[in-house]
Amino acid sequence: MEIIINRSESKMNLKESAEIKKTYQNLSIGMTDFIQPGETEYTKSDVEKCMSLIDNFLNEISKSDSKEVGLLSAKKVVLELNELNEKCEYELIETEQREQIADIIILAGHLKGYNGRNEDITEEWREW
Repeated sequence: MEIIINRSESKMNLKESAEIKKTYQNLSIGMTDFIQPGETEYTKSDVEKCMSLIDNFLNEISKSDSKEVGLLSAKKVVLELNELNEKCEYELIETEQREQIADIIILAGHLKGYNGRNEDITEEWREW
């Protein structure tokens, strides 16, 4: 008897993925380390907000049960990050952070079976 597992139906906690966890930690540390009081247009509070948005996305997509719902979660977080980055004079999300955030979103969708590993599902809405 063959058992087929449909990953999109699973309720996996994507925050437990070793690769997502590592990228998440590097992202938070990198943004925080770059803060120069009086010189950067964002604060530790902005970094915390960014990480909270990503946390919410990971919780939502972990619980999602369809590609449509998963992609709506991705779109929502990208648009929220656009707003936050604009508020921070476009300094919060630089090249390295952009790549890390996109990696987290793409990998989460991939682990759920919603997109390919190299399919950038953020590009359509992303301003960062």
